[in-house]
Amino acid sequence: MTVELIAANTSNRVVLEDTPALVGQKVQTPVELGGSTGSGYHCLISRVNGQLFVWDLGGQEGTFVNGARVTHSPLNDSDTLGLGGTDFRVHYTHPVRRYVYGVRN
Repeated sequence: MTVELIAANTSNRVVLEDTPALVGQKVQTPVELGGSTGSGYHCLISRVNGQLFVWDLGGQEGTFVNGARVTHSPLNDSDTLGLGGTDFRVHYTHPVRRYVYGVRN
């Protein structure tokens, strides 16, 4: 599953090829958190049984999904993820599962 975070106020797109992915100022992450308002370790984005989730890691600014502050939450395609004063639209598609000769790939 490839996950895109699309900043609401710019055309910046962040592609997360692998999950779990740490997001914050202290990790080498492609996610721009809007300057100094992002925490050192802001959140963790991961998959559980094919569903994308976000876990807040205790930053001052909090983590928001569709405007509600969360400690953890599922992330659905087109949800808004608020991090460090920046809103991102979440976009992902589930991988296509192919069956070849009765074996799932």
